[in-house]
Amino acid sequence: MTEVNMDEINKQIDAWVKKTKELTGKEVRERDTWNYDVTPDSIRHFCYGTDDDNPLYLDSEYAKKTKYGKLIAPPCYLVSVLYPILHGEPMKAPLASLIGGVAYEWFRPIYAGDRLHAVSKQDKFFEKVNKQGRRLNFVISDVRYLDEKDELVGKATGTMIMATQVGRATMFDRSIHKLSDEDLSRLETAFRAERRTGAAMLYFEDVKVGQKIPSMVRGPLTIGDMVAWNAAIGPSYKAGRWGFLEVLKAPHAQAVNPVLNFPVKYSQQHEDFNLAAGRGMPAPFDNGVMRFAWVAPMVTNWMGDNGMLRKLDVQIRAPNLYGDVTTYEGSVTEKDENKATVTIDITGTNQTGQVTTKGTALVELPRK
Repeated sequence: MTEVNMDEINKQIDAWVKKTKELTGKEVRERDTWNYDVTPDSIRHFCYGTDDDNPLYLDSEYAKKTKYGKLIAPPCYLVSVLYPILHGEPMKAPLASLIGGVAYEWFRPIYAGDRLHAVSKQDKFFEKVNKQGRRLNFVISDVRYLDEKDELVGKATGTMIMATQVGRATMFDRSIHKLSDEDLSRLETAFRAERRTGAAMLYFEDVKVGQKIPSMVRGPLTIGDMVAWNAAIGPSYKAGRWGFLEVLKAPHAQAVNPVLNFPVKYSQQHEDFNLAAGRGMPAPFDNGVMRFAWVAPMVTNWMGDNGMLRKLDVQIRAPNLYGDVTTYEGSVTEKDENKATVTIDITGTNQTGQVTTKGTALVELPRK
């Protein structure tokens, strides 16, 4: 590491910690709501951005024949109403942001025609030090999603890790995966093998503990995924003069283009090789909330039109770099006879065999 004044760096982080702790329990809003009205177009837009082609969300004629009687939105649509992550007090401090986990709970389906709004607050804040002596600050957000009657539709917990970053220290070091013809063939086979339960009935009584649900493959991650994702949930940054003045308010939320020496919102690191390099990454990488929305279809495809996803908690173990292909697998670990719910453990493994994702889902199923 180059010569740095760690006393000055820690002083800046201490000031940020003090201000961020003062936000705990308070309502904090870092973004504007992207989707208020749940319309067929906004649902379709979200599905495009998250690679979910379930006709329950996209085909009104199909949806009319289900128990809902009309289109519903995928459960993760709520992330497009309001992003479930907070970053603490916007002020000068050398911190890198990494999403550690995203968890949602749903209380009812999201119907086309709903008008939604959200309230976000900083729920908790705590600090740890890793084995390398790096300070890790955890900002825990609590977001409530309400309908036009102010009734609770869902709630979210987001975990943001703000880690000390001095200069361009390496955060993650692994080469980009280039797909071979054999890789592409396996990918096509996996994509074509995807199935969903759909209108067929998956009954609670027929599910066994230890049973595996159909796996799902996602990737390779490309800039197209990032652009579609940003369009689905709303852009997180402003461009040009407006954007420049905005990032000056929160230096810890900026990335400096190492070619231009120009600061921009760190979100752009997910689409730009230069900016990723400026954050010590070998390539652009995925967003943790994006991965949450990718995992959900594996569960909703399995449960079918008559199931209800009650909870989903996705923990990020490692970044997905451009080119990465991830296989998601799930297995039933528990059954609750009283509530007719099953618990599913989820694991995501990339092409190197590294576990990048862990999670759990709670699904309510119909009884015979």
